[in-house]
Amino acid sequence: MLRHLTHFLESTLHERVKPGIRIADVGCGEQPLRPLITNLGGTYTGIDVQQNADSTVDVLADIGSIPLPGGSFDLVLCSEVLEHVPDTQSAFKELARLCKTGGVILLTTPFAYPLHEEPHDFVRLTPHQIESCARKNGLEVEQLTTSGDELQVMATVWCNLWTRSGGPRRSIIRAIWNVAMRFPVNAMVQALSFLVGPLLPKRYFLNTLCVLVKRS
Repeated sequence: MLRHLTHFLESTLHERVKPGIRIADVGCGEQPLRPLITNLGGTYTGIDVQQNADSTVDVLADIGSIPLPGGSFDLVLCSEVLEHVPDTQSAFKELARLCKTGGVILLTTPFAYPLHEEPHDFVRLTPHQIESCARKNGLEVEQLTTSGDELQVMATVWCNLWTRSGGPRRSIIRAIWNVAMRFPVNAMVQALSFLVGPLLPKRYFLNTLCVLVKRS
């Protein structure tokens, strides 16, 4: 999953970020993309519901009500956040409000992925739901793809089974056991996905990745 996300986000940001444009990272967390954005010349604003470990979140706010003027940003980034929001429609409305006309919303959200950051894990959005929310908020879908396939989903389930199973989480024996159980499966899935991935239906996938444009 991380490999797919990193490739999509970095390649899209390299394409979209120009010197001087204003970027909001909504649900920024520890801000892994901030160095890339600033190196490309973008003006970065981190927004999150809580402060991070380095105290670099610029605006503390819930995604449904961000105290910034409408049309403040050329690009709004919201990556791996919407699954933690109980009101999807309100989140889309606020993301669209922050984005200026002609601006872009860069969005990623998991689909086949285990519960995490509980109890704040509420929803898995299908591509059809994302398209519907986009239309209702004046956003045009410029790009919408999914990442991963059925084999990679099975590998993710298998790896999480051992990572989250009982026992002391920091023991050396547990760490060795986890590697022993996960590495062969990951290696096999990597090879099979390369060989037969294009033939798979991809009705189960890891993430939805999309670029939305605010036309009006």
